[in-house]
Amino acid sequence: MLSVATSTRGNPSLGDILRSVGVLAGVIAAIAIVFNLLNDPEPRLPEPVDYQPALEVARAEFGYDVLAPEPVPDGWRATSMDFAQESSGDRWRLGFLIDGEQFVGIEQTDGEIESYRDDRLGGFVPDGESSIDGATWERLVEDDDAPDRALVRVDGGALTIVRGTVPYEDLEEFVTLLR
Repeated sequence: MLSVATSTRGNPSLGDILRSVGVLAGVIAAIAIVFNLLNDPEPRLPEPVDYQPALEVARAEFGYDVLAPEPVPDGWRATSMDFAQESSGDRWRLGFLIDGEQFVGIEQTDGEIESYRDDRLGGFVPDGESSIDGATWERLVEDDDAPDRALVRVDGGALTIVRGTVPYEDLEEFVTLLR
């Protein structure tokens, strides 16, 4: 008589197979994540932008003094720039990454100043004033756990917002560089 070996465990069900595949996929994903984290020694910084051509156009065509820092301090990288001429007004934005960690930017418009201000600074509350080169700037701070700060001024029909993740003193220093 022929003897056939039989398993005492029984055949695995489809559910057993799917659970096993799921566990294996999870282990592979965890290994891949750890491998990627260990092999990326530095965070990737945004590419710098060349804002000078846009600045020249905006200065030539806008009805207000378009501002940018001159000179740009060492360790500062221009990473965002936007400008537009619209029926609601001309808009200029320029942002800098400082030493790869902090952000400072300037925004200007001569359009609907109050609505633009409300849109850009909706979560901010008043926090006093700064006097910079004889001009008064309103201080605002974001109502947040890691708040941005802003210096705001309306002059010559244009709104200027200087905003960043840095202390007011650094924003004030940025304002002194604006030309």
